[in-house]
Amino acid sequence: MNESVYRQACAYLDEHREALAEDLMRLVRIPSVSVPGDRNAPFGENCLRVLQETLSMGQERGFVAEIYDNQVGKLALKPGEVDVGFWGHLDVVPEGGNWEHSPFDPVIEQGYVIGRGASDNKGAVVGLLYVLSCLQALGLPLKKNYALYLGTDEERGMADVEHFVKYFDPPKMSIVTDCGFPVCYAEKGIIDARLVSVAPFTSNVVELSGGLASNVVPDSASMTILKTEKALSGLAALPAEVEAQVEERVIRLTAKGVCGHTAFPQNAVNAIRVLTDAVLKAELLPEQDLNILHFLNKVNDDVYGTTLHILSEDEISGRLTCVGSTLCLRDRHADLGINIRYPVKERDERLTDSIATACAQHGFVMDLDRVSAPNHFPLNHPAVQKLTELYNQETGQDSKPYAMAGGTYARKLPNAFAYGPGFPGGELPKELFSPGHGGAHGPDEALDLDRLLRALKIYIKAILLLDEMEL
Repeated sequence: MNESVYRQACAYLDEHREALAEDLMRLVRIPSVSVPGDRNAPFGENCLRVLQETLSMGQERGFVAEIYDNQVGKLALKPGEVDVGFWGHLDVVPEGGNWEHSPFDPVIEQGYVIGRGASDNKGAVVGLLYVLSCLQALGLPLKKNYALYLGTDEERGMADVEHFVKYFDPPKMSIVTDCGFPVCYAEKGIIDARLVSVAPFTSNVVELSGGLASNVVPDSASMTILKTEKALSGLAALPAEVEAQVEERVIRLTAKGVCGHTAFPQNAVNAIRVLTDAVLKAELLPEQDLNILHFLNKVNDDVYGTTLHILSEDEISGRLTCVGSTLCLRDRHADLGINIRYPVKERDERLTDSIATACAQHGFVMDLDRVSAPNHFPLNHPAVQKLTELYNQETGQDSKPYAMAGGTYARKLPNAFAYGPGFPGGELPKELFSPGHGGAHGPDEALDLDRLLRALKIYIKAILLLDEMEL
């Protein structure tokens, strides 16, 4: 490519660093957690609000804006068919607890924007907006039409993009900017289900809760039980991670864990598992209740689905993971939500049959919420090879296209894969972030502005490469 043009593009992005950060914080201030809505706001008023705000930001820059049934938005360089669409999402996971900053009152500290959604995925959305603005400002004679697509239900099930693909025309090729470099060409399938006990808890269990969302390993779980002699006598056996508050009639138990993403649960500590294991070992409840908790505990014994007989692995995407990530009382019955990431070669029917059988053997039933099929883009596609080579040239790495356990819009779109903006490695400054803080789904979610700008410069070169390529 023309190095003079690239230098101009880099200068443009560097000059607009502060404006980019301000626009990002403008979006982070909107608490856009996707919730069931109505026809006017399918995923809630805040998701519609953040979508409209982002479209306004694009219109301010002269882009062609469109909104599709208040679920998906588009900002295109010019009218007409889109050749390459970059996809991001504006909805966020619930804020959760343990924040040292305010989730929706973002700040910048040591070059990090801190706030819910800063890195997942509003930072990439605003970044691509500036990439397209840069190309527009430089007046480059691009052969193809490029657009930024904006979703609002990625974290809760991707119903937004399912609706879009059903009723509207997607771009010829879609690149999802909600991942890590280089090219992610395959994504595991996802199963969300709930395991519900056939027998109810006794009246000794008053309240039970844990987890914020299916795709978040919970860092907190709680149970309220009646204050009985049996319960009081077992409190001394509770571990330090479980706090007991004794009141007049009840005992409130709160377990602490370490938050994480269910796609990568190995280094997280599941607070639901901490809670159920502690109550079982301390024998705080009658046998009927302990029998129910026993199965819940076994499900979270590991993160590979051993108890549910769904162990699976393939050479493309690796090992299946399974996390019991939400817990509640449903009409006095235990309700454990599980989030499974399964290999691209696995069949979801085999897994759900095995889960149903395991549940029946332990006095539970399975309620299937959703199955999201894997994505497997051709590894030998020229775009995969060229964009991977570009990343390696820019970083001095020898990285290969990869498969992952996370789920992006690529699994719902035709002719789609994910590319950036994340870089492997890179530790958060310990003086700024406590352990377990700073991650995408955790407390004090943060975006490193320097790393984002570095990614945006790669996207500039990527677009110029794609412009010369047959799609």
